[in-house]
Amino acid sequence: MSVEILKPVKWTFASTPSKPTIGQTVDLVFTGKIEKDWYIYSSELKVEGPNPTELDLISNGTYQKVGKLIAVNPKEKYDKIWEGTIHYFTKEAKFIQKIKILKAGATVEGKINSYTCTLKDGSCIPNKDKFSFKF
Repeated sequence: MSVEILKPVKWTFASTPSKPTIGQTVDLVFTGKIEKDWYIYSSELKVEGPNPTELDLISNGTYQKVGKLIAVNPKEKYDKIWEGTIHYFTKEAKFIQKIKILKAGATVEGKINSYTCTLKDGSCIPNKDKFSFKF
């Protein structure tokens, strides 16, 4: 019996600038390509219940998190299940996390945690995707 592991979102990671100096603020950009008939929740939800997309950063003293994870242009709709407005992405999701570089050779590692849900029956699966930025 083979078990198919669903990965309806494929993440890519980039930074701006790509070669920052100590003290500089950097945008970590997380872009998820979402398969047809799937969606993921935004990082900010106005209702209780669904799990927002979150960053789990490993603290190592070489950088400092600045502010919270920002969702770039999510869609919005009223959701009967959650009885409120949800923010979500289809096709492509984009998130930005600002950090400040504290030391030369800074490394930012962690996971982006999201729930990907199907439009077919509303079922959701958790995704945990590791990332690493080395400056």
